[in-house]
Amino acid sequence: MKIRTILLTGGLVLLGACSESKYDLDQLVPEEYHKILYVNNSGKQEVTLYDTDADNLYTLSVIKSGSDPSLTAAATIRVLTQSELDAEYSIPEAVNYKLIGEDAYSLAATSVDFSSADRYKLVEIALKPQVVKAAMESNPDAVWVLPLKVTSETDSINADKDELFLKLKAVITPAIGFADPTLVVQQFQYGSVPTIMQKVKFGLDTNNLWELEAKLVVDNDYIQEYNLDYGTNYKALPEGTYTVPETAALPVGTTTLELEISINGNQLTPGDYMLPVRVAEVSQFEIAEAKAVYPLAIRIMGNKLDRTGWTAEADTEELTGEGAGNGVAGCVLDDNLGTFWHSTWQTGNRIPLPYELIIDTKKEYTFTQLALMQRQHDTNRDTKAGEFYISSDKENWTKVGTFSMQKILEAQTFAVTPTKGRYVKIKMTESFRDGYCSLSEVYVYGLE
Repeated sequence: MKIRTILLTGGLVLLGACSESKYDLDQLVPEEYHKILYVNNSGKQEVTLYDTDADNLYTLSVIKSGSDPSLTAAATIRVLTQSELDAEYSIPEAVNYKLIGEDAYSLAATSVDFSSADRYKLVEIALKPQVVKAAMESNPDAVWVLPLKVTSETDSINADKDELFLKLKAVITPAIGFADPTLVVQQFQYGSVPTIMQKVKFGLDTNNLWELEAKLVVDNDYIQEYNLDYGTNYKALPEGTYTVPETAALPVGTTTLELEISINGNQLTPGDYMLPVRVAEVSQFEIAEAKAVYPLAIRIMGNKLDRTGWTAEADTEELTGEGAGNGVAGCVLDDNLGTFWHSTWQTGNRIPLPYELIIDTKKEYTFTQLALMQRQHDTNRDTKAGEFYISSDKENWTKVGTFSMQKILEAQTFAVTPTKGRYVKIKMTESFRDGYCSLSEVYVYGLE
C-alpha cells in the first residue's frame, strides 16, 4: 500500500505538469482512487438534545473526492446493529453502549446518489428527544448511541472516515431567564441621584430556534423574602418612579437581548431599594428557577454626619492591654485608624458575646446607614456579625438592621431602616476569634 501511495503521488505531479502526456488517467491513478467517498463529520460526536415537541435535527455530510470527482457515485447509509456496536465499540472500550430504538430516530435518506456535478450530499437525521429521554431514564447506566456507517457496492469508501458515531449526551429542556441575576448594589448620594438606566441581559440558555415571548412583572413580595433570608432592609420603589417592560420577545436566532429599566432617582429618600423583576410567564419551555428574578438594588446614602462632640461607651473595653488611650470605646470616633476599641482580654475577665457599643450623637437624626471598619491589623480583624438598634432615650431600643462583616480593612456600609433617634447601639453577636471583638471606626449617615 505504501508503494502504491508513492507512485500515485508521482503520477499526479506528472499529470499536472503536462496535459499532453501520453499516459491517460487510468495508467497514472488506480481506478479505485478516481472517486472516494467519506463522511465529513466522521467519528464520535456528542449530541445534546432539547426536549421540545419537535424533532432535533443533525446533518450527516457525505463527500465525494478522489482524482476525478466528476464521476458519478452511490452510497448507502445504515445503522450498525447492537452486535456490531458491541464488537466494534463496547467490548474494545469497555463501555456499555446501547443502540437507541428505531422509534427514536429517522433518516431523511438511506442512500445517496452523486451526479457528475455533485461534490457532497447532506442527509438529515431526525432525533426524537422524548423517546431518547425515556430510554435514558429506563437505563441510566448505559451510554445511548446512534452509530451510522456509509457503504457502497460500486465506489471506494475511506475506511477511516466511513462512520458517524452519535453519542447522545443528554436531553434537556431549554429555560428562559436573566443572564446574571446576582444582586449588586448601586450606591448614590442623596440629593444628587440621576435618572438611573439599567440594561439587563435576558434570554434562552441555548441557541434559539423558536419564536418566544415572556411576560415580566415587578414582584415586591420577593423583597420581604429576601430581607428575611439575608437580614437586609430593602424596600420597594414607590409607584411611578420606575419603568419596566411588560414583555420581552425573542425571535428565531436571537438568544439574548437587553431589557432597559429606568428609575427616577430624584424622587427617592435615603435608604436601600429593590426592584425585583420576575419572569412570570413564557410562551414555551420553562422559566429557569435560579434566574427567574433580577433584583435591581440601589442604595441612596444619607449625609455623612459630623461626629464632633459625640461620645461612645461599651460594656467591655480593654483599658490597658492595647496601650494608653487605646482599646476603649471612644477610639471608634477619633478619626485615627491606628486606634481601635477592643473587648477586654488582659485581665482574664473576658465576658461572653454579645458585646454592646453605644454611640451618643448628642441630638436626634434620622439614621439611614452605618459604616464599620475592622481593626487595621494584618490578622486580628475580629468582628463578624451583629445587630443595629436606635433609641431616643437610651432605654427603649428599636432594632433597625443587622450586619455581617468581611475580614477586610475598608469601611463596610450597612443599611438600616431609616429611624429617628439620638443613640446608636452596635450589638456584636459573632466573632472571627471566639471571645474577641474590635472596631477601628464607626461612621453614621442620615438626615438632620
